[in-house]
Amino acid sequence: MKQIIGGIILLFSVVDVCGQEVEGELGGWFLILNHYSINEKWRVGNELHVRRNYGIKEQEQFLIRPYIDYKLNENAILTAGYTYLKTSQVAQTQLPIAVPENNVWEQLTLNQTYGKLMISHRYRMEHRFIGMPEEDAQGDYVIDGHKFANRFRYRLTVKRDLGDIWFAHLFNEVWIHQDGLKPSSFDRNWLYAGVGYRVAKTGNVQLGYMHQWVKSGSENYMKRPTLQLTLQYDF
Repeated sequence: MKQIIGGIILLFSVVDVCGQEVEGELGGWFLILNHYSINEKWRVGNELHVRRNYGIKEQEQFLIRPYIDYKLNENAILTAGYTYLKTSQVAQTQLPIAVPENNVWEQLTLNQTYGKLMISHRYRMEHRFIGMPEEDAQGDYVIDGHKFANRFRYRLTVKRDLGDIWFAHLFNEVWIHQDGLKPSSFDRNWLYAGVGYRVAKTGNVQLGYMHQWVKSGSENYMKRPTLQLTLQYDF
């Protein structure tokens, strides 16, 4: 219970840090999540994200994220993974060219059950190599090297069955920039509420709404409403 209380305090304390807020455009995200169990301890998985802006009119980001899980016990899972991310634009901010990012990450997930509530705490460390767009002598933009950065993410997730087929899914996630391994500044906060429908024993479809607070300047924060459709299937 102390973990839950501490997580709630951490997550909701960031909502009020925003300075001047800017309204962002509606986003439409589509996710495919897959897992394959090798044995009782090991599991591999992958995520595919297609993120669109202005509803679904313009490409915003493409993301692919393979990973491997190791089950420490019934309530704890260690994960290591890799993410490739290509950003074409971010809301109203136009980039001169698409910017790639490669990152590797480690993660610990702690699961708890309280009655009908399934609760998880996810702690992730990301080590990011972000492409740097530069204008060349001909006036064209190219990716000229990469900058390195660390980032910490904590997500509190709550799920509850609404019968045999339907379930509710809520989460709140805070992202923190780091200077080395030391927290340096707030990056963003995601607050999500959705409903899921089980289409098979190990598959489901989820539709949800996510509200984002994204740092867009030294004192500005962008509020971004996002609709999210998720397809999940475990092999």
